[in-house]
Amino acid sequence: MPHQTKPGDPVSYSYGHNLGDYPEIAQEIAKGNKPPSLADIAKMRGQTLQGTTIVDTKDADSFINQQNQIGVSGGINQLNPNLGTLGQYIPQAQNIYSALFTKTPEEQEREDRINTGMMMLNFFTKMGAEASKPGATALGAANIAGADTASMYIKQVNAERARRDAEKKGVVGLASQLMAKDQSSGAPKPYNVLNPAIVNRLFGTNLKQNDKISLTAKQFNQLPVGTVTDFAEPKQQKQIPIYKVDDGSVKMVVEFGEDYNNELSSGKYTTVKPAEKKAPTTYEDDFGQRRYLTGPNEGQLVSDVMNSIKVENNENIDGEIENDDETVTTNNPKLKRLTKVEMGYVKGYRAEIEKLTKDFRDIQSGYQKIKKFYETKGPIGDYGLAVQFAKLIDPGSVAREGEVAAVQKAGSLPDSLKASLINAINGMGALPARLRADIYNRSIEIFNTERTKAVDIIDKFKGLLASDLQDDKQGARLDFFTVEPEVALSELKDLSKIPDETFVYDEEKIKTMSVQELTTVLQQELTTQQTQFILKILKEKKAKNKASKQGNN
Repeated sequence: MPHQTKPGDPVSYSYGHNLGDYPEIAQEIAKGNKPPSLADIAKMRGQTLQGTTIVDTKDADSFINQQNQIGVSGGINQLNPNLGTLGQYIPQAQNIYSALFTKTPEEQEREDRINTGMMMLNFFTKMGAEASKPGATALGAANIAGADTASMYIKQVNAERARRDAEKKGVVGLASQLMAKDQSSGAPKPYNVLNPAIVNRLFGTNLKQNDKISLTAKQFNQLPVGTVTDFAEPKQQKQIPIYKVDDGSVKMVVEFGEDYNNELSSGKYTTVKPAEKKAPTTYEDDFGQRRYLTGPNEGQLVSDVMNSIKVENNENIDGEIENDDETVTTNNPKLKRLTKVEMGYVKGYRAEIEKLTKDFRDIQSGYQKIKKFYETKGPIGDYGLAVQFAKLIDPGSVAREGEVAAVQKAGSLPDSLKASLINAINGMGALPARLRADIYNRSIEIFNTERTKAVDIIDKFKGLLASDLQDDKQGARLDFFTVEPEVALSELKDLSKIPDETFVYDEEKIKTMSVQELTTVLQQELTTQQTQFILKILKEKKAKNKASKQGNN
C-alpha cells in the first residue's frame, strides 16, 4: 500500500505496519545508528522498491492534518451534506465542532511526536527486556518489541476511529438541533416552486415546477427572488356538458373556456339537452315484411334501412357470408362465390348507387305516406299531406330548412297552393278536397319520374358489374334496397269529378265555426266588411280558448 514519508521522520513509512515487518530499524537503532530509510532496507534485503510511493510535501504538517481529519474511518468532512433539509445545517454544525474540539496544527504535531516517542520508548524497553532473557537474540528481541509497539499503535488508531465516529454523530445531532431551532422560530409556509433547479440543489429535494414546498422564513430568505411564489390551490374550473346537434352525443368542457366558445360558435353543439330518443316502432305489412311505423325512416322496410347502413360502412349486406378463404357466398343460389377482389367491385358500385339514389328512397317513402294521409280526413290528414308533399318537392333541403321553407322555394307551385300548404303545416287551415286530390296526383307523378331515374342508375352499374365479373346474373347483388313498382296512371284522381267547394257567406254559420275553420274561410274571396267580421269572431274564440286552458291549469 502507498505510504507518505514525513520530512524529518525517516520511519514514517512504517506507520500502519507491525514494526516487526522492519527489524532492520531495531537493529540499527540498537547499534546507535540512524534509522534506515525504506530504500536502505530494500538494499539490505537485496530487493527493489515496489508498490510504495514516497510523498515528500513542502507543507507536511498541513498534509498530515488533512489525513488526520479524515481518519481511519473517515472524518466529519466525509458526511454527505445533501441530506434533504437537514443537509443545509451540516456545514454549520461541522464548523462549530471544529472550533470547539479540533486541535491546531501545532497541537496535533506535538501529540504526534509524543505518541512516536512513547512507541519508540516502548520498543526499546521491550526489546531490552527480551534481549536480557537467557538464549535471546537481538533479532528475536526486536521482533517481539516491534509486535508490542505495533499493538500499541493499533490501539491508538482504534481510539482515534471511535473519536471520529462520535464526532460524526455529534455533528448530525447538532445539525438536527439547529434545524429544529430554526423551524421553531416560525411555522413553515407553503410555496409554489418556480425554479426547481435552485430549490433542489439547495434543499436536496426532487421537485418539479409548480410543485408545493413548505419553507421557514429563513429557508425562504436563502432563495433568490423569483425562485418560489406564494402557494395557491388550483381553482376547480366548472365543467358542463354540451350536446352535439346531429346525434345528441355529450362532451364535457370548461364553462366559458376555449372549447366551450369554439364548439358553440361552430353551431355543431348546443347547451340544450336533447330529448331522449325513443327506439322507432315497427309493424308487419300485408306482405309479411317489417316496416318502420315511427322515426325518420317511417314507412321504409327495416331490411332496406339496415342494408343501406351496411353499404355506407363498406360491409356485406344481409345474406352474405365471408368465408375463411376470403371468398364471399350468399343465400341466393343463383349468385356464385366471389373473391375478395370481386366483392370489392360489388361494394364500390353499391356505394355509388347508395349515394345517387338517396333522394329517390326518401321520395318513395314519402309517396307511401301520402297514400295513407290522403285516406285520412280532417286536420291530421291535411297536415300529413302538406308535410310529406313538401318533402317530395325538395327532399334535400327539408332536413336543413324545414317544410315551410321547402314550399316557399318551390318555383313550380302556384302561390295559392303554397299558401294552402303552409297554412295546413302550421295548423291554420284545412285543405279543400280538390287540392288534396291534386297533391295526391302530383306525388304519383314525382314518384314515377324519380323511380325511372333510380332504375336507370341501378341498371347502369349492373352492366358495369356484369362486365367486370363476366356474369350477367351477378347484377342481383346491387339490388340491396326495394324499388316499388311504378304507379299506374289509372291511380290518378279525376279532378273534374271533384266539385268546387263554393263558399257561401253566412254570419250565423260563421259564429259556430272553430278557429281552424275560420282560418280556412279567411282564404276565400271576401269583402273588407266580411273579413273584419270573421277576424272579430276569430279573436274572440282564441281569447276564449286561452282562458279555458288557463282555468284548467
